[in-house]
Amino acid sequence: MSYRLNVPYSEKDEAKSKGAKWNYIEKFWYCLELTDDLRRWYEEDDQNDDPTETDGTDADPYAKYKTVARVNTMIREKFERTPMFSSIYVKGEITDYRGPNYNGNYFFSLKDDGENVLALLPCAIWAGKASRILHFNLTNGKKVAVIGNFEFYTQGGSSRLIVSSIQDMGAGLANERYQQLFSKLQAEGLFNAEHKKPVPKFPKRVGIITSKNGQAIKDIEKISRKRNPYVQLLLYHVNVQGINAVSSITAAIPFMDALNLDTLIIGRGGGSDEELNAYNDETIARLVYNAATPVISAVGHEGNWTILDNVADLRAATPSEAAEFAIPDVMTSISRIEQFQKNIADNMRSILSDRKQRLHTQEAKLAGNDPVRKLKEREERLKVLSEGLNQKISVIYERKKDLLTMLTKDLIKNIGITYERKRDRALLLAETLTQRIRSVYESKKNRFDILVTRLNGLSPTAKLVKGFGYITVSGKPVVNVSDVKPEDEVDIRIHDGRIVTTVKETIKETLK
Repeated sequence: MSYRLNVPYSEKDEAKSKGAKWNYIEKFWYCLELTDDLRRWYEEDDQNDDPTETDGTDADPYAKYKTVARVNTMIREKFERTPMFSSIYVKGEITDYRGPNYNGNYFFSLKDDGENVLALLPCAIWAGKASRILHFNLTNGKKVAVIGNFEFYTQGGSSRLIVSSIQDMGAGLANERYQQLFSKLQAEGLFNAEHKKPVPKFPKRVGIITSKNGQAIKDIEKISRKRNPYVQLLLYHVNVQGINAVSSITAAIPFMDALNLDTLIIGRGGGSDEELNAYNDETIARLVYNAATPVISAVGHEGNWTILDNVADLRAATPSEAAEFAIPDVMTSISRIEQFQKNIADNMRSILSDRKQRLHTQEAKLAGNDPVRKLKEREERLKVLSEGLNQKISVIYERKKDLLTMLTKDLIKNIGITYERKRDRALLLAETLTQRIRSVYESKKNRFDILVTRLNGLSPTAKLVKGFGYITVSGKPVVNVSDVKPEDEVDIRIHDGRIVTTVKETIKETLK
């Protein structure tokens, strides 16, 4: 016995590791033994699908209502069990193709040619299959014939055709029309750079042709408020896709162009090639070309350019970028200017403070070294000194003049007196000198005689004549009794010779 399992694609590896198996022919998951690990993917046979049936209890009146996951699982099983979805042959034009992802899988959509009502069929080519079935480059607008199986994804509630075969049917009708119109307008010069008008750097009013409910107008308003809230924005609401898109845009362009705006932005927030088809219209292209207002296209499609992108005066990748092109960043400039002003003011204050301090210092130095002031001080001092000097000179001159006069008179008078006095004094001095010489001679002669007499009186020889003797022992004079002792040999000198004797006894006496 086997149990059918409902395993989401994202959980297939986990289910396989727990024992689930894949039926490659009928394409469903199953297991031979329903374990606890696999029970959460098990689906019992759908019985009593009528939500109005009850089990006799009214505890939960919604007990028979199925969950979203259960309904999606039922849809997926329906896809897998229905043969008509197993091998489907479809032809159409590739759109919404963005190239292989990082896993090498290809994703795109198919659409019918020339249909007003847009019908898209999502498709995928897995990397393992692509190397075997892809023999040409996938591009938007290319017509292809594919064979594949439908898969329904319960998690997202969407279906996709998994392509097992694909053949190139040639360029799509929409792409052929685009190329024909592009070549025609290019030949007429509508794309030439010399016809493009410059976008004003500092606009006052900017017109916007887009949907009032789209993200494009929100992005433009956000950028505008951030960069320059003083610019006036004027919105003309249009349909950006669908059957009424071209007519609403063609009505908006001449109306906005007549308002004498500085810049006009036309666009939307991106989309598939089909959703952007209105911007490949010839009438819109010619209206933009003939508009007096510079036009910025902001279709928001990074891949292929629309006709509007080529004919517009400036092309922006997104509405936000179009707002940046149309509206200068005044707020940042104002902020930078304010910062520059603050920096300049701070620097000027710092410089002025420094210069003021230096000025005070220099003024103090200049005040102390002012040549004019010093010159005046020197002049005043010189004047005082000159006056004092002149006074002193006058006083000295008067004194010296009177003294000189008096001295001159005294000198003349004294010269005569002095001559007489000097002559008399010379005679007196000569006489006095003679007398003094005689007196000195007599005095010196008398002095000599006295000294001779005294010398004779002090001579030991002269004393010896009178009975005195000079006693010595061993050549030394005897002054005291203690200088000799008994048996010493004594030498006694008298005036006419010497007496040598021996001491018998010494007797010390005190003279009174």
